[in-house]
Amino acid sequence: MQEFNITRRMLQRDLKDIRDSGLLNTKLDRANNSYVKIAAVAFDEKISDRRKAHLIRLYRIGTLIWSLPHISKATLHMYENKIEEYEYALQESLDDPKQYPPEYLPDKPELPEFPDLKAQYYELFPDSNERTRQRDFEELNRAGFRIYYERKYKAFFFECDEYTGELMDI
Repeated sequence: MQEFNITRRMLQRDLKDIRDSGLLNTKLDRANNSYVKIAAVAFDEKISDRRKAHLIRLYRIGTLIWSLPHISKATLHMYENKIEEYEYALQESLDDPKQYPPEYLPDKPELPEFPDLKAQYYELFPDSNERTRQRDFEELNRAGFRIYYERKYKAFFFECDEYTGELMDI
């Protein structure tokens, strides 16, 4: 409640949506004044069509947050720094092969294997179309997560905090 500056009533409504969508079930532990995770939960099928559409979208977004692999900025920066060092050493070797012999040139760093987030999205939600995927990725960004396409690597990235490995909430 403090994190998002919301009232207990708003928190209860949000937790009801999360429970009804089939993502998570919680119960108030009055002794500790906190919510704790409890038994399994299922999607509430006895709801109106309009609310059902909202809960299905909420389920997709929550599933993506928990399921899509993420990459840390540190991993990406480390690779880019190694490439930069390699290219510098290569240029030095080409400019002055006597002082920087090619046989001492370090190996070119291999491109890290990036997960195919688009393919993983369709594995999670095979009945979804491209526009729904785009909207879901946009929704993740609006919710404070960082998911984007990087042309340089021809891959989508779901960034996480570079120090903790946790998903970023920017």
